[in-house]
Amino acid sequence: MAYFATEDFTKLYYEVVGAGDPLVFIHGWSCSTKTFAPVVKELRKQYQCISYDHRGHGASSAPKGGFTIDQLGRDLNALLDYLGLEKVVLIGHSMGAATIYSYVKQFGCDRLKKVVLMDMSPKLVNEGDWDAGLLCGAYKMSDYLSDMELMSMSLSDFMWRFWKLVLPDFGALPEELKELVAPGLVGVNDHQALICFWNSMMYNDYREDIKAITVPVSYFLPDNPLYSIKTAEFIKANASAPVEIVTFENSTHMIQEEHVEKTIAEIDRFVKM
Repeated sequence: MAYFATEDFTKLYYEVVGAGDPLVFIHGWSCSTKTFAPVVKELRKQYQCISYDHRGHGASSAPKGGFTIDQLGRDLNALLDYLGLEKVVLIGHSMGAATIYSYVKQFGCDRLKKVVLMDMSPKLVNEGDWDAGLLCGAYKMSDYLSDMELMSMSLSDFMWRFWKLVLPDFGALPEELKELVAPGLVGVNDHQALICFWNSMMYNDYREDIKAITVPVSYFLPDNPLYSIKTAEFIKANASAPVEIVTFENSTHMIQEEHVEKTIAEIDRFVKM
């Protein structure tokens, strides 16, 4: 198992496989390198594939602090520095895409070749005239406050409710299974990290930073998304480089797990454009 240490001595687990142009896979909230593993297994035949666990996730360590999206942007930059990567294609799912927003805000696009964003808004809380946030415009500040209260009491209860919203099949599970299933949804991830990262996702607003994206973008949009077509259209209208919108039929937020073959094909096509 390979690790590197960040500036605050957090040990981040990473994997490097294959050879060729570098692709960096950045997983979402409460997930790990396993999220992209089937995709990496195929793309490693043509590309150098790098994946890693965020701090507080998977096999990475959980420090006493640093659980913000901006810190994830710095962690990503540290990984690129450590591996000496240039002309990189960043592929971010959910919070992984937010990590890309944060990276671009702090470091620009000089080291990037292209970016793949998978179902993620630059601003999650819907307020005022902004309705391109979480739950296709339905998630309000009151929902955020309620969720923070629930997570502070029982993270597993929140995870049960969250995944029932994200995955229709999971949503069909009867409440009688909650006590059996919910505790396992947190997995090996650090409780404090998950709560703090959720708070940071709701706090940050990267809408202005979309303008700093100066490399081509492919936005993957499922037809049962957490973020509506308005999110994709906002990014397309505000990025300083071409943005394509790729739709995934019969898909939820978990695009890369439900549609492995199409995810592989679309990444390969976009990188070679």
